[in-house]
Amino acid sequence: MRNLHRIWITACGFWLLFGEGIAGAQEQSWEQLMARFGQLQQQGNYAEAEAALLSALKVAERLAPGDLRVATTLYNLGSVYRDLGRPTEAEKSYQRSLTVWEKALGANHPSLAQPLSSLVALYAENGLNAKAERLHRRYMAVRMAALESNDPGVVRLLHNLAALYDAQREYSQAEPLYRQALAQVQQRLGPEDQEAALVLNNLALLYANTGRHTEAISHLQQALVIWEKALGSDHPSVARALTNLAGLYSFKGRQAEAEPLFKRALAVAENALGPGHPLVGKILAEYSVLLRKTRRKTEARSLEKRAETIRASYTYQDLARHAVDAGDLLTPRDHRSAK
Repeated sequence: MRNLHRIWITACGFWLLFGEGIAGAQEQSWEQLMARFGQLQQQGNYAEAEAALLSALKVAERLAPGDLRVATTLYNLGSVYRDLGRPTEAEKSYQRSLTVWEKALGANHPSLAQPLSSLVALYAENGLNAKAERLHRRYMAVRMAALESNDPGVVRLLHNLAALYDAQREYSQAEPLYRQALAQVQQRLGPEDQEAALVLNNLALLYANTGRHTEAISHLQQALVIWEKALGSDHPSVARALTNLAGLYSFKGRQAEAEPLFKRALAVAENALGPGHPLVGKILAEYSVLLRKTRRKTEARSLEKRAETIRASYTYQDLARHAVDAGDLLTPRDHRSAK
């Protein structure tokens, strides 16, 4: 099934884990900048979110060596770079944050589960599945510690392991892990939490790939409702959900239902992320498939040309060379490998 995007789960607003006990004018300034970042991230305004985090990082780096606010800021900066389609910068930020956390807390502290899950996700997004799985298994002890402390990070690690199996087409191993992750996130965070939407999205991909299209559509519809309620109708996550649902409708021959969703997804993605973002390229490529199915070849070629231009402008070779091990976007290479 070629028309769904797997979404690798990460931690939103992770800075709150280390945001307590802050006092003093300089530290309050860091807190204000992080609060501003949280607002911008929630709005999908990643460019301004980056600027807020870079300012926060300058403040944090003036604090005591090894201060966890440095790690927290770097972690969130890595997540923003992922959203902006800049994986090499994301990897460097994640690795720097992990180094600070490990030095301060130890290699097996439960709080490491969340930054590790994001690093796993980054590598997996870029087709480095073997590296991602090695990193994931290396830190299984962290995951078990997180389980014992009831840390939500375990859900993310569990989910990403499922997604790794899914990307490798090991569906029989992936499905029970997805189901376990979904049950845990619904129990711990509630059925309308955004992480529930992420798991629903990816479980839908598995269902589509195994021919269970009715279940896939149902899960995608649930995910879309959650994201629209939590983030509003113009957030990039909504664009991804719309694209997935449109792609499945198109695959099932429901072109009249699919096309408005593609158009809406494209408008949201271009407005929120810019016309040259990788997500825009993916939407254009998949929309062009529908156009060819409906015998609009001229329109299809136009969209395909735009999609190829975007794809050519994003290369991930630097990340592949630099990678040690690594949410919200699959590269074209990984998207094809998941078909």
